[in-house]
Formats: sequence, structure tokens, C-alpha cells
Amino acid sequence: MDVHPIPQNVTSFQFKLVGDMTLKQFLYLAAGAGIAYFLFVAFSQNYPFVWVLIIISVILGLSFAFIPIESRPLDHWLSAFLKAVYSPTKRTWKKNSKTFKEDPLFASRLVMYLSGVQPRQMSTTYRLPATPEVRSLETEDLTPLPTQEQLQKTVDLAKQAQKLQMRIIQTERTLSQIKEQAQKPSPIPVDYGQEVNKILADLQSLVSQASSIKQQIQSVQKPETKSEPPPVQPRPVEKVKVVIPVRPRQTQVALTTFPNVINGIIKDTQNNYLEGVVVVIYDKEGLPVRALKTNKLGQFTGSTPLPIGTYTLELEKDNFIFDVLQIELTGQVLPPLLITAK
Repeated sequence: MDVHPIPQNVTSFQFKLVGDMTLKQFLYLAAGAGIAYFLFVAFSQNYPFVWVLIIISVILGLSFAFIPIESRPLDHWLSAFLKAVYSPTKRTWKKNSKTFKEDPLFASRLVMYLSGVQPRQMSTTYRLPATPEVRSLETEDLTPLPTQEQLQKTVDLAKQAQKLQMRIIQTERTLSQIKEQAQKPSPIPVDYGQEVNKILADLQSLVSQASSIKQQIQSVQKPETKSEPPPVQPRPVEKVKVVIPVRPRQTQVALTTFPNVINGIIKDTQNNYLEGVVVVIYDKEGLPVRALKTNKLGQFTGSTPLPIGTYTLELEKDNFIFDVLQIELTGQVLPPLLITAK
């Protein structure tokens, strides 16, 4: 297929005088030559520097007529430059063919709009008469702001709590590493009991320090008042059953070799293993510390040891009912708890 050239200058027609010279080019050339001839005749004899203006006039006439820049004549670039310089760069608002640039009310249009808007009805507040009872209630509701010393003490306690938290996390990681090393087979058996007991003792001391710092922060944030605080309501528990771990038989496989790790096996009334039972472990303050789930053999076990203390176990599974169990951790390896659904 032949490629046809794109037609140029199809929107207007320019009359050509001689060859390719158009009428506009002839006018530019004639204007430059006419101005140069007028300067030569009128001022060349008395003012020799007029020759500079004559040469400039001739060069401008030739440039506007025959020297394009990027396929566009010089008059196009001159008109674009003047338009860019003198055209306003600020946008004006026009409505219904009317420009509001010079309207004296245009600057105050926001005030005129707000003046036409109906004011909203302000809600009135009523105050009780200044009786002694009201004054006493107002003084009781005012709580003093913490002083600078209290704020500084709170910041120091928060930094200590953060450091203790980092140490607790490092201790738990160390226990996890020891557990992984113990599970690896080795030709020479290694006893990690003393090391684990030492780490657990450190962990217990760190937890106690963290609880004491928490109490100090609460005492700083909430100063003592004359009125006694309401008693803390314990978490409602219908029935608690204390569980004493029984030493497993030699034929029974231990689920863990670390102390203070709660583990067990859950069955139904027909001695079948229950899978997917959720076991939630709470501490003595009623806060959840572990959430476990049984496997296909009904077994559950924790990954890291718990501090020494009393814990409560709650078991959940659809269509099954379990007792709420309570167990005491004393720093020893616990045998599996044998739990049977009702």
C-alpha cells in the first residue's frame, strides 16, 4: 500500500506572488526595507550610528519573511511570547457570560452567603443555683492534674517495665532453644534440669517485678482517695474441680519433658479421643495466658513453661460439657492430665 503524504496548511490559503514567496513574506520584507530606506535618507548624513538601526531593520525583515524556527515563522513565536507575557494567569469566575473579576461584591461573596443563611438555634444550658450541695459536688468532680514529679516517675516506671518485658521475652526464647536442643537425638544424654530450673526461677522473679511495677504505675496514676475502691468481682465460675496430676505409667508416653508445662489427653464418655477441643488457661487473676487445641489423638501441650502458681483450665467443644479444672504448678514436670467429658 502506497503511503500518501499528509496535506499541510489545509485550513487556509496563502496567495503567492513570486515563486514560493507569499504575500505576508513580501509585506515583512517590504516593511524592513522601507524602514531601512527611511532611516538612511533622513538620519544617515547627520547621525552615523543610524547605520546600526538600518542593518537591524533589514535583518528583522529578512528573518520575519524567510527564517522559520521549528517549521514556524518568527511572527508566530513573537505573538506567542506577547500573549504569554500580557495574558492574565489568574483564573476568573464567569457565570451567565458575566465576569466577576472586577465586581466589587465578588470579594464579599462569602459574607453575603452567610448573611442569607438562617442561624441555627443555639441550645441553652441551665445551671443549678449555687447552693452548698452543688458547690460540694462541683469540687468533688474536679480531679487534680498530675504533677511533674508524678509524670517523671511514671515515665521511669514505664522504662523499667519495658526492660523487664524484653528480659522476659529473651528468657522465653532461651527456654524454646533448650527445648529444641532436648528434642534432638544425641549419643550422649544431656541433663537440662538445673538449667531449666534456674531459667524458670529467673522468669518467676521477672514476672513478680513486672507485677510490682504495674502496681506502682497504677498507684501513681490513681492517687489514693478517701473513698474505698469497689471490690473486684472475680470471674464467674460455676464449679471448679481441683486436678492433681497422677504419675504416668511406664507404658504411657510423656507429652513434655519441661517443668510447669500443662499438657493432657481429652476423651469422651466412650473413651474416644476428642479432636479440636479448645483449652484456655487462666492465671490466678483471671487473665488468659495460654490457648491450646487438641490434635487427632486428643492431646494438648504448651510450648513454653508457665511461672509457679495456681491456674484454671476451661475446655470448650460443641455438644460436650467439661468441668472447670484448677491445677497448681510447683516447678516439676507434669504428667498428662486425663480429662473426660461429661
